[in-house]
Amino acid sequence: MKSQDILLLFKMVSLHAQEENLSWQMIPANPDDPADEPGNWEGWSDPAASTPLSSWSDSYSLRALSAALGLSKSEISNAMARCRGSGLLTYDYDTGLPKVNRRELLKIAEHALKYFFPVKPGPMVRGIPTGFAAPALSKSIKSSGNLILVWPDAVGSERGQAVEPLYKTVPHAVKHDRVLYHYLALVDAIRLGGPRESGVALNILKTGMGLG
Repeated sequence: MKSQDILLLFKMVSLHAQEENLSWQMIPANPDDPADEPGNWEGWSDPAASTPLSSWSDSYSLRALSAALGLSKSEISNAMARCRGSGLLTYDYDTGLPKVNRRELLKIAEHALKYFFPVKPGPMVRGIPTGFAAPALSKSIKSSGNLILVWPDAVGSERGQAVEPLYKTVPHAVKHDRVLYHYLALVDAIRLGGPRESGVALNILKTGMGLG
């Protein structure tokens, strides 16, 4: 499998979660914190435009996934084929829409990604907060030191140590999907953290994927 396959799988899990109206319980609400107000979750300065869709099922089309993830239609198609071959992706009998094996994807996030796609903090850059600095985790645990981790991005709202995202189009993809942003930031915390930090991130991710 390739890293863009993991990106695609988490995108479709995000679509599943939103379709099932799963509450994002992993982020404690704080009415006194401006960051909890609708529209203020972003880690970038310019809002991303969304492409209108005629129906929810259109979100799973090659065209929609290509636009949302910054991948070509052929890349999406090839990634789907690899995911089907690995058993991580099937098609719903009633709707015909792709369906992710969420439990197996969670196991991969817990045990495999930090070895298959290792990452280390780099130089200071402007970017989008990830890992312990992202909203999904920043209120649950603090990283050691004052430096935060970011995905390098020209319109990112913070400066921190650069972390190479799981795939190069992640900064584009998360600007269109709040839930996907939280998933991938938590995946980074699992890839980068020690046992305690990774455990906290894993439990939050599990809840957000509807597996808690």
